[in-house]
Amino acid sequence: MNTEELLAPSPAKKKAVHSTADLACGDLIEAAYRGAVIRRGTVTRITSGDELFWITDDLSGTRRLLDVTEFDITRL
Repeated sequence: MNTEELLAPSPAKKKAVHSTADLACGDLIEAAYRGAVIRRGTVTRITSGDELFWITDDLSGTRRLLDVTEFDITRL
């Protein structure tokens, strides 16, 4: 991933997300990988039976599928 695509961490108060049960559609989240925030967006869909969810990415405007087990997710 290009460093140009990395986002600065939000200064907002954050709450760690450990499972999709901690999320609701409409939540604003950040996804970090190895300490760098790579996605920020609004949850649009949560899948049932696994730890996957969709967001609309604020940077690109596209939909992204994220896995709670692959990223450090925080709710803003």
